[in-house]
Amino acid sequence: MPMPWHKPRIRCAPNPDADAVILLHGLWRSVWAMEPMAKYLNQHGYHTINVPYPSFTKPMEEIMQVVHQAVTQHGGKRTIHFVTHSLGGIVTRKLLNELTPQQTGRVVMLAPPNQGSEIVDWLARCSPMKFGLGPAGMQLSSSQINAPSLPEQTDTAIIMGKRSNIPFFRWLLDHDNDGIVSVERGKIDGMNEFHILDTDHTFIATDPRVMKKTVKFLQDGPSNAKPTETTSNET
Repeated sequence: MPMPWHKPRIRCAPNPDADAVILLHGLWRSVWAMEPMAKYLNQHGYHTINVPYPSFTKPMEEIMQVVHQAVTQHGGKRTIHFVTHSLGGIVTRKLLNELTPQQTGRVVMLAPPNQGSEIVDWLARCSPMKFGLGPAGMQLSSSQINAPSLPEQTDTAIIMGKRSNIPFFRWLLDHDNDGIVSVERGKIDGMNEFHILDTDHTFIATDPRVMKKTVKFLQDGPSNAKPTETTSNET
C-alpha cells in the first residue's frame, strides 16, 4: 500500500481553471524538497502537483511513466507548467514530447545537468560507488544523457547556482558551480532565459530569489525575444 510520501501532494487553486504546475525533485531527494516551492506557487494562484518518484531505483523511462501518470490523473485539461530540480529537469525534457503542445505550458529548471554531470562521469569509473547513483543517476553521465532538445514552442528558463557548499567535488567541476553541477552544464539550445544566482545546489528550490524568478517566468514568460543570460548577487 502506498505511503503518503509516495503520492503526489496536491494543492488546489481557488480558481478551478487555474494553470497547474508539476514539481519534480532531484536525485536522492524526496517530495518534501519541493514543498516550499509548491506552497509558494499555490499562494500565487497555481494548482500544484508535487510528484514523488523513485529517483534512485528506477531507470529514466520508468520514472517518466510515473510523472506522465500524475499529469494524466491530476492535470485535467489545465495548462501544465513544470518546475524541476536537477534530475527532474532531465525527466521533463524526455516527457515534454509525450504531451500535446496545446497543454504544455512553461518550464523552469533549477540546476539541471543538461549537458551531463562530471560527478557522474567520475563515479561511473568507481565500481563500488556507481551503484549509489541508481539507473537514472547513471543516465546523467556525459556519454549517456540523451534527453531530447526542448520543443520549439516551450518557453524555458534555467536557474543555476554558483555557491559551492560541498567542497568534495569542486576539483571535478568548472570554476563556477553549485557544488554539484557546473553552471555551463545547465545550458541547452532553445532556452529563453538563463539566470545565475548566489545559491547552492541542495537548497536552490527553497531560495526566495529563485521562487520569485520562477513565479515571474511562469506568469509573464520570457522577458525578451532573444535568449537572455543574467548573473545576480541580489538578496
